[in-house]
Amino acid sequence: MTRNSHLSDHRLIEVCFDAVPTAAEDLHFGTCDRCSARRSRLQHLLREVSDTASAEVDALFPPQRLATHHARILHRIEQEGRPGRVIAFPAPQTSKARPLRTRPATRWIAGAAAAGLAVGMLAGHLVRDLPGGRIQRRPAIRTAVNPIPQPALRAAILSDEEFLGQIDNALDGPDLAVLRPLDELTPR
Repeated sequence: MTRNSHLSDHRLIEVCFDAVPTAAEDLHFGTCDRCSARRSRLQHLLREVSDTASAEVDALFPPQRLATHHARILHRIEQEGRPGRVIAFPAPQTSKARPLRTRPATRWIAGAAAAGLAVGMLAGHLVRDLPGGRIQRRPAIRTAVNPIPQPALRAAILSDEEFLGQIDNALDGPDLAVLRPLDELTPR
């Protein structure tokens, strides 16, 4: 109850929904006409809503339909313990059913191939790590009239990364206008 000795709306709703009122609340309903009237109006409203909802449900679900649903549910429960049904599908008729068998020779060949592969990989790693296993190439002796000096030879042979790096530098540099005609000829 509140300060002015009336029940709050929340507590009044609880009492109308089957909550047992306390002894003080019962005494208050007996002495306060205002709270008794609020309680009876709320109970009447809830009863009307319940009756209307029941009538609508009865109209949507007639007894025949409920009986049909009940029978289906009972039928499913009966089949719960039974094993599943096997559905036969048409299959092509085969004249001979050959079991899959592997020959012992096939197994030996596959095993030998796998072992050969493993031995080859291991030998390749071991031979590469041997100190005398690497072949050192000597520079070819040139008999040209004007031999290229060694520093100039190294400058003339560029790796791919160096070549691409030089192209990037040329594109970033101030000489970009020189490459524009080449860019215009390039199809897109």
